[in-house]
Amino acid sequence: MPPAIHVRDARDDDRDTLFHFHKGLYETHRDQVVAQEDLPLIAYRDYERILADDLGALMRDRNAHVLLAESGGRPIGYITGRITTEPRRVLPRRGVVEDWYVEEGSRGSGVGRQLLTELERRFVEAGCQVIESATWSNNEGARRVHHEMGFREIRVIYRKLV
Repeated sequence: MPPAIHVRDARDDDRDTLFHFHKGLYETHRDQVVAQEDLPLIAYRDYERILADDLGALMRDRNAHVLLAESGGRPIGYITGRITTEPRRVLPRRGVVEDWYVEEGSRGSGVGRQLLTELERRFVEAGCQVIESATWSNNEGARRVHHEMGFREIRVIYRKLV
């Protein structure tokens, strides 16, 4: 029987692990699900610094949640999300899933669902009426899990290199 999965708030001493997962999501995994010809459309300069800055901002943001999944005391994935308020909307308080990553050897075992379920619980506790999430268009696994967990695709973004 595999060890139980435990989801907890990330701490400052988890920063190296989180950065490893963050980089895995935005480089290694991205390169598996985004077509090579589309990479320039989403590329950044000085990616290491941008990823570190992004993670640091999430860790400091009082409206953000950074959760870490562990199995047998070993980190195996993370999820981040932020609570936003847009007063002009009919449903103004929303939870936005920003990053969601499970290491390759643990995918398909329910870790991602457990992370998202815990983040959703926290969003609901905070009064969010809507939860939104995004993924790359070719990430079939993430798209399938989103649909299975009750999300609906409502917007598609197009980009064109000129």
